[in-house]
Amino acid sequence: MITIGYISALAAALCWAVSSLLAIAPVRTLGAIPFNALRMTAVAILLGLWLIVSQRWHWPESRVLWTLMASGFVGIFLGDTLLFVSMRVLGPRLAGLLFACNAPISFALGLWLLGESYYWLNLLGVAATTVGVFIAIASRTKNSGHQWEQSIGHVGLGLSAGLGAALCQSLGTLIVFETLRAGQDPVFATLIRVGVAVIFLFITLLVRRWYGTVLPYRAMTARMAAQTILSGVLGMAVGMSLLLYAVKLAPLGIVAILSATTPVMVLPALWLTTGQRPSVSAFVSATIVFLGTAMIFIAV
Repeated sequence: MITIGYISALAAALCWAVSSLLAIAPVRTLGAIPFNALRMTAVAILLGLWLIVSQRWHWPESRVLWTLMASGFVGIFLGDTLLFVSMRVLGPRLAGLLFACNAPISFALGLWLLGESYYWLNLLGVAATTVGVFIAIASRTKNSGHQWEQSIGHVGLGLSAGLGAALCQSLGTLIVFETLRAGQDPVFATLIRVGVAVIFLFITLLVRRWYGTVLPYRAMTARMAAQTILSGVLGMAVGMSLLLYAVKLAPLGIVAILSATTPVMVLPALWLTTGQRPSVSAFVSATIVFLGTAMIFIAV
C-alpha cells in the first residue's frame, strides 16, 4: 500500500505540472484572486457532483470537519493564492522553485512532529530527489528569453509569496495528516478544503478596498475560462485528491518530496509548448530525480 501512496504522489505532481502551464495566461490577465476564485468554484461543483453520483457524500463528525476547514484555509486559500501571486509576478518557473521548498519543510516537519522513521536509502533517495528538483528549476530560470521567465511587478512580493505558499502547503497537509490516516475519504476532504477556500476567496474578491471587486472578469475570454476550469480540475480535483490519498498511505516527508517533482515533469511539457528544448542540466536533473525515486522504492 505504501508503494501505491508513492505512485499517487508522483501522479499528483504530473497533474500539477500540466495545471501550472494551463494557468499562466489566465492568472496574468485576471490576477491571482479572481483566477483562483473561478478555478476553485469549478472544482467544488465537480467534486460535489462526483460525491453525490458515487454516493460517497458522508459528513464527518464536527472535530474532523473543523480540521478539514482549517487545512483548507491554510493550505488552499492562503497557499494557492500566494502561489498564484508569485506566479503572476515571477512567472511559473521561479515561482515553482520557491514553492518546491514545501518538500524539505514537510520532510522536516514529518521527522520533528510526527516521529516518522526512514531507512538510510530512503534518506539518500530523498536527498537526491530534492537536489534534482532544485537543479531542474534553477537550470530553467537561467534562460530569460521566453515570456514565462519575465517578472511583472514587485519582485520582493513575488519571492515572499512563493516562500509563503510553500510554508502554507506544508502546514495545510500536516493539519489534515492524522485525519486522513484515521480513514477520512480524500475526495470528500478535498471538497471541504476547496469549499472553505471558495468562501474566503469571494469574500476577499467582493471587498473593494482589498482587491477591486469582480472587474477583472471583463477581460476573460472563453478560452481563458476553459483553461482556468481545466487547470482547477487537474490541479485540485485530481491532483490534490491524489496527494491526500498518498498522505493516507505513505510517510508525509517522502510523499512531499515525490510530489515536488513537478518542475522535472514540466520539462517535456515546456518543450512541446514553447518549442525550446530544455538544457542539458535540466535532463541531468531529471535523471537524478529518477534515481532518487528508485532508491525510495527499493527500500520499501
